[in-house]
Amino acid sequence: MRRLTLTFFLAAGILAQQRTAPDPQVVTARHATEKKLEAIAVIERKLMVPMRDGKRMATDVYRPKDASRKYGTIFVRTPYNFNFWDVRLGAPRDMTNAFEAVHRGYAYVEMNERGHFFSEGNYDILGPPLSDGTDAISWIAAQPWSNGKVGTIGCSSTA
Repeated sequence: MRRLTLTFFLAAGILAQQRTAPDPQVVTARHATEKKLEAIAVIERKLMVPMRDGKRMATDVYRPKDASRKYGTIFVRTPYNFNFWDVRLGAPRDMTNAFEAVHRGYAYVEMNERGHFFSEGNYDILGPPLSDGTDAISWIAAQPWSNGKVGTIGCSSTA
């Protein structure tokens, strides 16, 4: 019983910590990075990319402003909200990966997995449709700014 009580209080403490406002320095740094990104990138948010079954996945695209070239793409697909790391508190996520990719001459594409946030359909971890990743990469490779080369990044579900 004692261990259960301790676990409960630890869990309650973690929940209490999660309800605190985000660190203002973190938010300021995120906004500064986004300003730098806006200076070098074409930013397209919440594009609805169609999958073969007609469902559409919410996607953000960040790409270099120089339209005279085509770019390789760094792609991440995630069940997590890629615009905020704490939706409830309105704490924005870090934009460093998108900035670094564009700064180094790559497009950076983030897509919410099926059934998450603005993406349509029902989420089924490791379940159907297994074709969403292939459809997303095909969509990226067919874009006028793409050179057809797509690399993926992420960990756990985002990989």
